[in-house]
Amino acid sequence: MPRPARHFKLIPADVPPRRSRSGGIYDEVVADFLASGVASALVEIPGRKPQTVGLGLRKAVLAAGAGVSVVSRADQVYLRRG
Repeated sequence: MPRPARHFKLIPADVPPRRSRSGGIYDEVVADFLASGVASALVEIPGRKPQTVGLGLRKAVLAAGAGVSVVSRADQVYLRRG
């Protein structure tokens, strides 16, 4: 018995890597902090809530494997070495 015609086709292809939607600015902040040589710094990003900044920085620090901690105090976000 013949196979029915397919209405689709499968094309071999590699899956492209994931793209970060908004991680770019946080990656840049972490890189600048590491290059600065300071022990700690307050991070302010206009137009973004402190909770959003803290979460974005935590993800960027984790992805970079940097020896940096993200600290939130009184609605302010800090980066600290160690």
